[in-house]
Amino acid sequence: MNNSESILNFIDDDEVVQVTRDMVAIPSLTTHEGRGMLEYMERWFDDLNIPYREYPTVDGRANFFADFNVTGNPGRYIFNGHQDTKPVDGMTVDPFGGVIKDGKMYGRGACDMKGGIAAVLCACKALVRAGIKSQKGVTFYSDIEEEFGGPNGMISIIDKGLLNDYDALISCEPTNLEVHIGDKGSITTSFETKGRSAHSGLAHLGINAIQNMALFISEYLELPYLKKENPYFGKSTINFERIQGGLYLSAVPDKCTTCIDSRLIPETPPEEVYKEINGLIERMKREHGIEISEIEQPKSWRPKSGMNKSHYIAPDHDLTRRVADSVKKATGKDAVIGGCPGATIAGQMIKRGIPAIICGPGSIIQAHTEDEWVEIEQLPKAARIYATLMTDM
Repeated sequence: MNNSESILNFIDDDEVVQVTRDMVAIPSLTTHEGRGMLEYMERWFDDLNIPYREYPTVDGRANFFADFNVTGNPGRYIFNGHQDTKPVDGMTVDPFGGVIKDGKMYGRGACDMKGGIAAVLCACKALVRAGIKSQKGVTFYSDIEEEFGGPNGMISIIDKGLLNDYDALISCEPTNLEVHIGDKGSITTSFETKGRSAHSGLAHLGINAIQNMALFISEYLELPYLKKENPYFGKSTINFERIQGGLYLSAVPDKCTTCIDSRLIPETPPEEVYKEINGLIERMKREHGIEISEIEQPKSWRPKSGMNKSHYIAPDHDLTRRVADSVKKATGKDAVIGGCPGATIAGQMIKRGIPAIICGPGSIIQAHTEDEWVEIEQLPKAARIYATLMTDM
C-alpha cells in the first residue's frame, strides 16, 4: 500500500465533523472576524508542531499561514480557506449552533467555508499521524474579508507578494467535491437613470426615473451575452442586486440607481459585454429619450466597482488531472470537472500565472442562504481528497 492509499486510514470522520461544528460556533462575520478562528487554528497547528505566521490588521484580525513539512520557508503548494462568513441577518436557523439533522449541518459558514477549512486541518493531522511528509511542502492560508472583497485580506497579501512563486493552489470553496478549473469573470458596477420630479397628482408632468430603470432592466435581460453557453461554466448571469430611487412622498422620483453583479463565462469577456451594454444605453436614449449613465457603487455596498475576465486552466492540465486522481482515490468515483460560478482566490492566482483548482465540500447553492448547511458525508471525503493530494505533493 503506497502513501496516498494508506493515508486514508488516518482520517477520523467524526473529528472532521466536530472541527467543522467547532468553527461554525465561532462568529467570524466578514470585516468583523475577531480572533476566534485565529486562536482555534493556532491551537490546532501548535498541537501538530507545525509553524504558523500571521499578518495582522490594526484591530487584531489577521491573515493566517501555516507551513507544513518545510524548514523556514513556505511550501510549494498552497491550500486556502477564508475565515469570514456572510452576515447572519434573516437566518432561519441558529447561525452558530452547528445543528445536525437529516445528514446536514446547519449554520453560518458550515458550507462557505468552514467545512473546507476543517477538512484541510484534518488532512494535515492525518499526515502527521501517518508520519508522511509531502515532497515539496504544503502551506495553508486562511484570509479575512473574502466575502466583502476588502483591502485587508487577499488584496493586502497579494500586494505584499506573499502569494508569489507557488507551484499551485487548491481553493477549498464549496463545489460539491467537483473539480472546478477556474472562476467566472465579472462586472460589478451601478447605473443611474435621471428623471424630472413633479407632484404625484400631476405625475404626467414629471419623468419617472424608476419606471425608466424598470425598462432598462427588462431590456438588459435580453442582451445577447446572457444567451451564450460554456460546457464547464454554463451561461453568464446578471443580478440586479440593489435598486434605490425616490425623494419623498407624493413626488415623482427624479433619480434611480441600481447595482449589478454579472458573472461572465470565457466567451463573454468584459469588453465585449460593455459593447452590448453601451449599445443598449444608446438605444434607450434614441428610442425612448431615457438618460442612463454608469456610476460608482456606494462604498457601503461594495468597496469599488470592477471587472474581470474569466480565469481558468485547461480541463486536461496536470493539476486538474492530479486533483481528479485524488478524488478518485479518496471517494472511489470519477471526478466531475466543472467551472466555479463565483469569484475565488483561484482565479486571482491563475491570473498571475499560478495554476489553481477549486474543490471543496458543500454546494455553492447553499452558500449565503438563510438556512446554510453542508452535507455531513462530504466533510470526511474532502479531508481524504486533500490528504491524498498532499501526500503526492
